[in-house]
Amino acid sequence: MEWSTIQHLDLRHVGREAKPLQPHAAAFHPNQALIAAAVGKYIIEFDALTGSKISTIDIGSPAVRMSYSPTSGHVVIAILEDCTIRSCDFDAEQTCVLHSPEKKMERVSSDAEVHMALTPLQPVVFFGFHKRMSVTVVGTVEGGRSPTKIKTDLKKPIVNLFCHPRLPVLYVAYAEGLIRAYNIHTYAVLYTLQLDNTIKLLGAGAFAFHPTLEWLFVGDRRGTLLAWDVSTERPTMIGIIQVGSQPITSVAWLPALRLVATLSKDGALQVWKTRVVLNPNRAPMQANFFEAA
Repeated sequence: MEWSTIQHLDLRHVGREAKPLQPHAAAFHPNQALIAAAVGKYIIEFDALTGSKISTIDIGSPAVRMSYSPTSGHVVIAILEDCTIRSCDFDAEQTCVLHSPEKKMERVSSDAEVHMALTPLQPVVFFGFHKRMSVTVVGTVEGGRSPTKIKTDLKKPIVNLFCHPRLPVLYVAYAEGLIRAYNIHTYAVLYTLQLDNTIKLLGAGAFAFHPTLEWLFVGDRRGTLLAWDVSTERPTMIGIIQVGSQPITSVAWLPALRLVATLSKDGALQVWKTRVVLNPNRAPMQANFFEAA
């Protein structure tokens, strides 16, 4: 595999600022060759193949975290520095506030961790701030679901959020590596992913799902990569490997290569094979599940 071309996204002259600004958040469209980049108080959509600018929207405040909505065509949901949640519709070229903070003076810096999860099954977004103990859900369309604070059953700091790509399941990652799966309709606990005390974890830094199998890949902040089979009522951990000492910040399944890629905080990118299960009646050996590719 080799690069055949490269495109530069022209971020100059955005808002005609006195000095050029650096992009501080970005999101790829889930099924189209589009990328949205946040620069200052603007979000710009580009054609990822040609690098040409398609649209620019002024959202009023810098975005800290953003993602394309899986239930809309060209809509980006963004958490801003002023702690508001905004919807940016590139087709209509307009934006609307979905949620405002209770404390009007509350702010979060662009390098702070905020957590957001979207599901293709409902026009809602789940969000929370790092190491706080609550999750809020709000509709992603104007006039949709009003903000509701979800009372999780654990009094532990929350370190990440993730939604199952096909099922109505919200994963809430807590400190020390524990992960709870909740039904997105009732918020009842479906199951818990937790290792025994002999393996120390800090908490999930990244999630990814296999496109067809019920395999959940978790990158821990301690540098550990795990694989869980969540196809049964009692999920099992099927793979674990230490990829380094730095926190894993991103995990992705590469469908064309059938590999798992991990990105660590120090910039190290690694790729892993997953061993094929030859006997469907026996779980794979945990220690041999991942193999360097």
